[in-house]
Amino acid sequence: MNTFERLVKIFQITFEDNTDITGITPETSLREDLGVNSIGLLYMAMAVEEEFGIKFKNEDFVSIQTVADVIACIESKA
Repeated sequence: MNTFERLVKIFQITFEDNTDITGITPETSLREDLGVNSIGLLYMAMAVEEEFGIKFKNEDFVSIQTVADVIACIESKA
């Protein structure tokens, strides 16, 4: 399973019924397309940290807007 697939799985688990995750692409906006708020972003970050064995810094969240941004951040820390 690649990073994108693992991330979509995290979205499924983290957001359950609160977010429509069908049709997610790397270009999908976390806030606009998925409706993820700051609390949702925090929960997602904690799940990503656990899954990938990384640690986000506060400044990482400034540049994270899309699924591709999350993937790039994960890969830069791996």
